[in-house]
Amino acid sequence: MDANGWVASVPMDAPRRPRGRPPSRSWAFFTTTTEPQKQPSAVCRHCNQLVQYHKKWAQARTHLMKCPQFLRMIDALPPSDVPEWYLAEINRRQQSVAPNRSANIPALFQQNQMPTQTPATPFKVIQPIPAPVAMATMMPGNENMAAKNGINTDWKKVEENVAMHLFTTMKLELLLEEKMELPFLLQAFHEYNVDSTLPNKEKLMTELLDRCYDNVKTRLLGFFKSGLVPVTLSMDTEGDEVVNYMATLASSEKRPMYLESVKISSSGDADANAELAARDVARVVEKLSSPVAGCVMPCSTGESRQTRELLEKQFPAMYFHGCMRDALLSLVRQLFTTNTERKRCVTVPFAQDLQQFALQCNDLAFFLPQQEFPSYLRGVTSSTSNMVHVTARRRLTVEEAFVAVLQAEPFLDVDNVLNRLVSSGGNGSNHHPSVAHLQTQLVKIVRSPQFVEKLGKYLEMLGPIHSLLSSLSDNANSTPLLLSDVYSSFSSIVQRFGSNASLQPEEKAALQALVRRQQEHVMGSAHLLAYLLDPVLLGEDLPADTKTEVEQKLMASLRGDGSQLSVSDKEALYTQYMDFKKHALNQKTNKADTLAFRALKERKKSPLQFWFADGSKWPVLQAIACRIFVMPVCAANVASSILRQKMDLLTSDKLTFVRLNSRQLRLVEAEGSSLAALVKKAPTANKANEITASMVV
Repeated sequence: MDANGWVASVPMDAPRRPRGRPPSRSWAFFTTTTEPQKQPSAVCRHCNQLVQYHKKWAQARTHLMKCPQFLRMIDALPPSDVPEWYLAEINRRQQSVAPNRSANIPALFQQNQMPTQTPATPFKVIQPIPAPVAMATMMPGNENMAAKNGINTDWKKVEENVAMHLFTTMKLELLLEEKMELPFLLQAFHEYNVDSTLPNKEKLMTELLDRCYDNVKTRLLGFFKSGLVPVTLSMDTEGDEVVNYMATLASSEKRPMYLESVKISSSGDADANAELAARDVARVVEKLSSPVAGCVMPCSTGESRQTRELLEKQFPAMYFHGCMRDALLSLVRQLFTTNTERKRCVTVPFAQDLQQFALQCNDLAFFLPQQEFPSYLRGVTSSTSNMVHVTARRRLTVEEAFVAVLQAEPFLDVDNVLNRLVSSGGNGSNHHPSVAHLQTQLVKIVRSPQFVEKLGKYLEMLGPIHSLLSSLSDNANSTPLLLSDVYSSFSSIVQRFGSNASLQPEEKAALQALVRRQQEHVMGSAHLLAYLLDPVLLGEDLPADTKTEVEQKLMASLRGDGSQLSVSDKEALYTQYMDFKKHALNQKTNKADTLAFRALKERKKSPLQFWFADGSKWPVLQAIACRIFVMPVCAANVASSILRQKMDLLTSDKLTFVRLNSRQLRLVEAEGSSLAALVKKAPTANKANEITASMVV
């Protein structure tokens, strides 16, 4: 109604308010279906189970209160984010359970009894704060009171929980101190009139550490056995002294688990070192009670190739190859360092010039915005063999020199950089005299005739290596490098070096020889088989003779336990491989470009996910492909050297095992398996073609 008392007319095209009350926002916790209140059933977004709720929120809520995945998600939320309907349902159930529970408890016991969670209530119960008398009965020195009230307390379990809390939450610097002070934890004990002391440093690092280690080890072995795919091992060396062993499940590939650390007993004989390394890897493989697909090994050492050959003979059903990250970093070191090894037959002509240029770029970084160190270099340890001796007084590590050249890219547009410096600092009168001197040196360097030319040349040379290293890091902005892309990645670097117009012919030949040498150190049979079985690649760039050899290797594949395929399985393998090639070639044409294949081309779906979800049409080939594609491209690394500075290797090994794996297992449990949902969605028309753990491993 307007000021004159007239009723305002409503436009005819105005949207009408929907009838009825708006739907509850609680439906979003249950399903992603639009308007679920109008549907009789929907799939739970947490466990992928079809729930018949007949348009009733109460029945959907009942399912959520029993859904383990939803309850784990609620446990991980901060208290402010827990939905109100969940708290109301918890309160209602607690009130309904309390009268029945108290009816069977004597009056004397009721006042000190703390409510417990019953098997009939799988949801999380919010416990009230117990009375001091009840808490006192749980502490040591009060066994008589506990026996009188009928409460059995396992004080050893309490000690283990306290130790696990200290091992997993304390900073390493505090944990390694001779005397640990935890006043607030002691105050919590004293508040309940308990004359108790925390375990001393000696007991914590011996008896309690052993018990926690055994508990975490039991959980870890159970986690490995629960996977749908075999375990993959990886070796990571810390200098020339220690080898770390890690294990990974492809269903939780971002959560590698720590196994152990071993001191290297190196000798002057390369053959003896290779034999010792192969024997140690075999010991770790046999120590695991779960099937193992293979091992990723460092490739920077001279005997790594011999070690792999020995292991391939001992374990013919497993796959062994070098670490891609290790090979690329080794390539960078060979570019920046001079030839000091007699065995190294490839010499880079421009090594000295590149060192001098990297020093100039490092000085120019003062005038550029500060940038973060690349994530793929954070775990690299510096050593004396990793230093670039540019001048008598100036030294850089190889990593610093590499990053300095990459970060100097803005100086390709020299005028733009100089204009920004002048505009930000005026005529230089406001600067300190030393800064003005540096600016003068800057102009002198960047205005030299060959600076921009050299910068473009070295950026074009180092850029492909930097891109590959970035794809191997955990950076969310980069597409991860797959196992099937390793062969084509090396070929691409060789081609780019050959087409670089700023390089001289002898420089091109030296660079290509270095890349091919690293390719030989990395490549294993799993890379070529993955390149062949990737539905997007199909081994398209392999030479004809190499492709024939790889196909013969595929036809001679063994079972996961090392036994030979039967004659019927070999015939089925050949038939299924030809059918797979026909199917994939048909998908690669524009005539049958499906959404699933488009996701494969864009790398939104990995080849391993393809073989799990769509490979049941070729069961024999599927089992082989799954064992291949679970192999990682790089070795997992762990930073535990700080622990060894103040304790022996065995104690450091156990503490790292407990500290790292307890966190990883907790994260894996919350995240769930990335392959379990694909197995549920696999075709189930013929049960013989369904993917099972026994078939894959």
